Amino acid sequence: MYGGQKTAYRFFTSLLKFFDGDARILTEQSYDARELNRIRLQYPEWNITSVNKHSEASRQIIPLDPGTRLHNKLPLRPHDFFVFTYWTGAYASTGYHAFQEKTFGKAMPHIHLIQDFEPGFNAWNDKYLLTDTLYHMPDTIAVFNSHELKEWFEELRYNFFRSYVFSPKLDPDIARHLNDENINQNREKLLIFYGRPGVPRNCFPLVINALNKLLTDHPEVSKEWRILSIGSDIPRIKLADGQTLQSPGKMTLDDYATLMHRASIGVSLMCSPHPSYPPLEMAAFGIRTITNSFGPKNLGDIPNIISLDSVSIEKLADTIWQAMQQYGSKPSTAAWPDRYSRYLNPQADFFDDIMEPLAQCLNQAM
Repeated sequence: MYGGQKTAYRFFTSLLKFFDGDARILTEQSYDARELNRIRLQYPEWNITSVNKHSEASRQIIPLDPGTRLHNKLPLRPHDFFVFTYWTGAYASTGYHAFQEKTFGKAMPHIHLIQDFEPGFNAWNDKYLLTDTLYHMPDTIAVFNSHELKEWFEELRYNFFRSYVFSPKLDPDIARHLNDENINQNREKLLIFYGRPGVPRNCFPLVINALNKLLTDHPEVSKEWRILSIGSDIPRIKLADGQTLQSPGKMTLDDYATLMHRASIGVSLMCSPHPSYPPLEMAAFGIRTITNSFGPKNLGDIPNIISLDSVSIEKLADTIWQAMQQYGSKPSTAAWPDRYSRYLNPQADFFDDIMEPLAQCLNQAM
């Protein structure tokens, strides 16, 4: 799972601890036999079934791709409530909300786990408008994954039935590797960047252009430094010095943590008000990390992070070059700002103690 998916699963299962009823995870894609077997092994407590089969299991995973939704109906009860995090699933759930209201005379509130400003995933078109409608649905309990994101919505004057917020935390599966090696060890001359060509908000072409300018202006970099793209598979790309850009693709968390201990410089851009996980993770491991500001988002007060207020090819290339000149200096061990004061604390509640009041809000609606 990517970070957002993992957070959604962790959020949903944490909320279930406050309820005695059963639960269903609805996925928006179909799976082949190999993928289904992998899911069964990874989540043995969940029973994979189909929407047209009756199951007594208290924990169910139901693949509900568009074709399945078109020809089947999902059983719904008066007190069923939905938690959604991506706009297409949220849009589909509007029909369930209307059904509850018409059939039972009352619809349950639904929880929208907001992990980004999703209209921004699209140009100003029909998808932008459809995504925006979800923030105007009645009875929406908004849960924001970061204070920066909540501030963005407040600036745009969105209103919700209730709203809660938590700050991102370092994934426990990554945090356990923080002290695997001395954070002040001599690191490699290795630059890593979060490269996801299929996700426009990560600005892959901009980073590639900045790297090419860096290599053209400072040819000695190609002799001294390695450059690695992480996060997903990438196409074959030849950089300005003639090298083919290397990528390990999507790594295991153990391999990812090992790489974090080796790298000296990290670049992770995010054209959105959400901080995103990679720059925070890089900084936590002592990597000098370059990212960008956006609206209320500015991570520059976090140790080891350089946050650019504006990002051009030239400015990004120069910032990387300046970071390279700091090679060998020790990473900052200063305290993190208040809003991220619990980021590195493995004992801290992952959702900042919002679950109990959130569960009370739902119970009052039943």
